Amino acid sequence: MIASMWRIALVLVALAGASLPAVAADTFYKWESEDGTTHYGTRPPNGVESTAIQPKTGHSEPVNYSHGQSDDKQAQASSAAAEQSTKDPARCEAATKNADILGRGGRVREPTDDGSFRYLSEEEKADRLEQARQAIEESC
Repeated sequence: MIASMWRIALVLVALAGASLPAVAADTFYKWESEDGTTHYGTRPPNGVESTAIQPKTGHSEPVNYSHGQSDDKQAQASSAAAEQSTKDPARCEAATKNADILGRGGRVREPTDDGSFRYLSEEEKADRLEQARQAIEESC
């Protein structure tokens, strides 16, 4: 049953990714038609000179949205936000369970994309255990 739920989730992710191909493009092209109209696209047109454009998104530097708060309130808000962002109960619980399972020894398996399972090597288990311990340290 869990494997079928994973399959459904993978299908939904694949469909979502396939429906937004232009969003994933990191290069866009700009060109002018014969009548002087400027066009933009994710693929350069054939037989027309075009210019590659690298879009820039987001802020170029951190933005402080707390203008209007006193310095004391800003400090309290930022420390509370930092404390809240580092403590993640769901991640803590998952990491604790993973560390327990990985620390027991024995064979550990994980689902693959096709719904079957594969067993982790000893090196993979050690890496995953270290990742779980880091997650526990950060989130618990």
